Amino acid sequence: MATAAQGPLSLLWGWLWSERFWLPENVSWADLEGPADGYGYPRGRHILSVFPLAAGIFFVRLLFER
Repeated sequence: MATAAQGPLSLLWGWLWSERFWLPENVSWADLEGPADGYGYPRGRHILSVFPLAAGIFFVRLLFER
């Protein structure tokens, strides 16, 4: 039974990750594997820098409202 479902699932998987569906014409998944020299992709830890900044803005706002 697992082999019968494998056909439709692989079709769905192939459509879901299709370059034609997600990416512009001149871009492929291979282009997204790594950045060019001198460039870098954002990391998950970069989101952590938002929290102190937001807390600082919130604190300054509280000071000026009083």
